[in-house]
Amino acid sequence: MSQKASGSTAALKSVKIMLGIILSVIFYVLVIILVSRFCGSVYDFGYQIFGNVSVTDAPGTDVEFTISESESTMSIAKKLEYNKLVVNKYSFYIRAQLSASGEGSPILPGTYELNTSMNYDEILSVITDYSQNTAQDGEE
Repeated sequence: MSQKASGSTAALKSVKIMLGIILSVIFYVLVIILVSRFCGSVYDFGYQIFGNVSVTDAPGTDVEFTISESESTMSIAKKLEYNKLVVNKYSFYIRAQLSASGEGSPILPGTYELNTSMNYDEILSVITDYSQNTAQDGEE
């Protein structure tokens, strides 16, 4: 009987060790999957900020976009995302902030003709260009 008890104890220990190894492998595989997805998301977000992204390929769709006098950069970014002119409002907001701090060009109120195939730089150049803004204001 003593041999039977020690045999079942050894079997339980080996099952416990195998179960521990399997659970450890599953845990590390899940960690690797989560880290790789997180890194992919961070890369995509960074590319949206510093890369050349647009919502659609050319020719795209023209959209009339209006910016009011006291509108914040974040509310403009939200409207751009709502109108499907930018991929992500947060990446556009950061890009606009970085652009404004470097050049000092504020976003000007007015009505603009934007296209869904425009990238962030093209959109920013249109909505911060004083000459385009005054020409459009003169037409109204």
